[in-house]
Amino acid sequence: MRYTLKQLRYLEAAARLHSITAAAKEFNISPSSIAAAIDGIEAELSQPLFNRHPSKGVAPTRFGGEFLKYVRELLQSHSRFEQALSGISENIEGSINMGCFTPIAPIVLPLILKIVSDAHPNLSIQIIEGDAENMVELLRTNKIDLALTYSLGVPESFHFESLFHAPPHVTLSASHPLASRHNLTLEELADEPLILLNLDRTRAYMLDLFEQRGLKPNILFFSRSSEMVRSLVAAEFGYSIFNVKPRTKQTYTMGDLVRIPLSSHHLAPEFGIIHHGMKRLTSVSQAVIEACSRLKSEGVFQEFVVSPIDT
Repeated sequence: MRYTLKQLRYLEAAARLHSITAAAKEFNISPSSIAAAIDGIEAELSQPLFNRHPSKGVAPTRFGGEFLKYVRELLQSHSRFEQALSGISENIEGSINMGCFTPIAPIVLPLILKIVSDAHPNLSIQIIEGDAENMVELLRTNKIDLALTYSLGVPESFHFESLFHAPPHVTLSASHPLASRHNLTLEELADEPLILLNLDRTRAYMLDLFEQRGLKPNILFFSRSSEMVRSLVAAEFGYSIFNVKPRTKQTYTMGDLVRIPLSSHHLAPEFGIIHHGMKRLTSVSQAVIEACSRLKSEGVFQEFVVSPIDT
């Protein structure tokens, strides 16, 4: 079979973006070049890879979907091969646009960026915060180079590197009657007033925790700010549920917080780094990933979670 890496990259982009025109814009070439690459590969395989819909773009056929899995594995391996050959300069310079899921940004980013900036003081890093859907869209439109977020909802065409699992835990005011408990269940909390972090994917995840156990939470307040949620909890308005906690003790205007593990296992989403699996990482992006890998190997990320307790 005779097709080039360039043709395979064009093919992958058309599948990822569901559009020949969008793929052409990504590579700054004409749509006819993308179409010709696809036609050439289909001719070699004697199989159609896409169903073409003039008003809806392109969608992989069943055969095309299977073929794309191998294409993406090949392109990822080639990217790692090129990175290994080029190596990482000791004096990296350059810039990076880095996305991060907003509630997690003030907790994990300072630690990561401290390591990166100490090793490479000439780097310029722009931080862009948003919810999980924003991170995926910003990567897809090349507005950021990589992002720190949860694995939930990450497309297969992106590469995800896990840093830690983040099980849910309960956050209460230190004066709450349940604050002295060593563990809690959702059944014990269902009637208590809940302060809910109101980001789309986070809200759906939290509500699903209750729904899976046949429960309905008693929601008192919604807020899109994790710090506002924590402040309301500290002020004794209710409890909340989080997946990560600050590494050090926080101080609030009213009251204080305690964090209590749930007494049974619930879905613990993975938190990590996502980036384009088909694109070669810059040395700056690689430096950020290496800093994260170092923190993971040292067990630092485990300081951000409250582990569940089995009963």
